[in-house]
Amino acid sequence: MSKQKLIGRCALVSSLALLTACGGGGGGGSGVRAEPTLSLDSSGYAGKTIEISSSTNVNNVNQLSADINGAFGLLEDLHESLWDQNGGVSGTANCDGGGTATVTYAGKDWNIDERWSFNDCVVSTFSHGDVLLNGTFRYVDTLTGETATSESWKGYESYNITGELKNSGEPLTVKGRSDWDQLFRWENDSASGRFVDTIEAFELKVGNHYIALTNTETRLEGTESNLEYSMAGTLIGSAIQGHVQVSTPTPVSLSVNETCPTEGIIRVASDGSAEVRYGSSAAGTAGAVAVWIDGQIVESHADCNTVGFVPIL
Repeated sequence: MSKQKLIGRCALVSSLALLTACGGGGGGGSGVRAEPTLSLDSSGYAGKTIEISSSTNVNNVNQLSADINGAFGLLEDLHESLWDQNGGVSGTANCDGGGTATVTYAGKDWNIDERWSFNDCVVSTFSHGDVLLNGTFRYVDTLTGETATSESWKGYESYNITGELKNSGEPLTVKGRSDWDQLFRWENDSASGRFVDTIEAFELKVGNHYIALTNTETRLEGTESNLEYSMAGTLIGSAIQGHVQVSTPTPVSLSVNETCPTEGIIRVASDGSAEVRYGSSAAGTAGAVAVWIDGQIVESHADCNTVGFVPIL
């Protein structure tokens, strides 16, 4: 299988860290922002804000998190099945359940360039049953620099796929692109790296469930023991009937020896704003985590058992 892929690379944090604090009211006020055009957003969710306040219900926003995780879990399932089926040979092959998939491998040495074209291709997946695919997919990963102690890579994935989940009959559409820029370093017994992932626009619709990510950047940098995580971007979905903008005004610092981030702020904004402040960024208002909504503290936690942090890469 290819070394990198979109799955899990999107700019998300766990619902415990990002979403428990804020909640979503589903269709608050409207606001037009400079965002990429989304061809699958027939309800105009990208232009709708949602209420963020201490009195709103968290269920809708938690459902957005579940929809996003489920969407990328589906794509991962498809990747596994397709690459296992093809075996790295260019040409047209019959798919498991009918139809064909044509793939061209154009990479050289360690570089990868895969172009896929699906024609009524039915793929048997591990977790989602049979999935019908039409359209195209491309995966590129290029070694851009190499020394005795480092490697740098750049690449992307792009999707333009329609189809159906055969078990449920739900239509499936995937459109968009994810880019990455990675640096790996090693010296003696220590290793470090930098991972930067960007998405201008990515959309996935399964049945009535719609999610999109726009103008998103996720960055993870550090060693195996100490990492710094930051992100910025817009999450859009049918679950919240609108959008939220997510950022890290202070990057989140993670240590393998700590159960909770030692520093960092995650901010969620739409109609109102919420912040989850960790460690020293809680400024003495909490032992481990403080939750602020519209500039007022509403929750204080001595540990991360109820409000955790999970960077998803």
